[in-house]
Amino acid sequence: MQRAFLPSFLLLTALTAGLNEARAARLTLPATVQDTIVMRLPNRATLTLTVRDAAQLRQLKNYHLDSLTTRLATYITQAEAAAKVGTTNQVTMRFYPDKDQPGQNLPEEIRITAHKPGTDGQHGPTKTQVFLNKKFGITTTKDADGQNSFSIGTDGNVSAKAKGDSTKRTSRKDRGTVYFNFATGLNAFANSKANSVSSGAPALTLWDFWGGAGYTTFGLDFVQPLAYSKRAKLALTFGPEFATNRFELRGNDQWLQTGSATLVDRAPDAKQIDKSKLTINSINLPVMLRLKLRNKDDRRTLSAGIGGFGGYRVGGNITTEYKIAGNDNKHEDKLRGDLNVNDWQYGLQGELGFHALRFFAKYNLNEVFQDNKGPQTHALSFGLRVIGF
Repeated sequence: MQRAFLPSFLLLTALTAGLNEARAARLTLPATVQDTIVMRLPNRATLTLTVRDAAQLRQLKNYHLDSLTTRLATYITQAEAAAKVGTTNQVTMRFYPDKDQPGQNLPEEIRITAHKPGTDGQHGPTKTQVFLNKKFGITTTKDADGQNSFSIGTDGNVSAKAKGDSTKRTSRKDRGTVYFNFATGLNAFANSKANSVSSGAPALTLWDFWGGAGYTTFGLDFVQPLAYSKRAKLALTFGPEFATNRFELRGNDQWLQTGSATLVDRAPDAKQIDKSKLTINSINLPVMLRLKLRNKDDRRTLSAGIGGFGGYRVGGNITTEYKIAGNDNKHEDKLRGDLNVNDWQYGLQGELGFHALRFFAKYNLNEVFQDNKGPQTHALSFGLRVIGF
């Protein structure tokens, strides 16, 4: 194992002296960017360097890595001896060269984990962590087959496989993803005016999410990132969704279709309306610009979005449930067809959320009914976005 360390660190010393100028253009990147250099050595060891900038690479020569190899060999021998006589499968030992010999610019901490030898006498995996300072260190690992790997980065536990190089990380950030979305809320009529069919907006039963004036939608969000950082993500989202708008009348009013118009009429007292509901189903294509912020623990904090939608009506009905005075039997009338509703619809929508709670609002720019074939009004939907980007 000592022979594996020595050529690796000698090569590292040569790298710090010879590659500063050659790699300067690549390493002078913003502090948030890291690059990875991987070298395979003749003795089957792998040397991996993960550096944030050229200053970190130049800093290595201050730690006298050539003399460090001899010191590491002594520490490793002690750790393997302790593991051999230990009562557990592995032993972790810590050494503090800088405290033992202050003023010589030695590493702050060296941590070595050695595994107990097997029945054949072969040593198990050995892991060595050398902390040059609190945030910059070296990790070396030797597996049970004798393969060695080294990692140098901004903390002692950085893995080259986990980090990858900056090019691969960038491609992952720019890669599009798909989310399932689901939202539920309420419907209301807005911006209503009198016409030849109605004197204004019909009164709706508002606080009934599922059976009354409710709104539900589910579909797919195709997310294409536009700008990406550790704490924020700006993305363009679009995708098909299936939406259901339900408009339930209040009191003893009922939806009726007479001739070429759909209107609201007061039912006679002998007819007790339990529920009269207009349902419109549509396939929509929303397009939104969304911003998502996260805290240092990678948890969602603030999210916002704005955009529009367009869609086409694929179905609908008028359902009226009622009783006749003096009779406890329930009756139900259901009417299907175009119901004089505009087939095409379009509008604006927006979202605002904090942590897991996200609110949405949608406003149809076109009217619900065709001209003078129903109440002159627009649909307004609002509620909670439960699942999605």
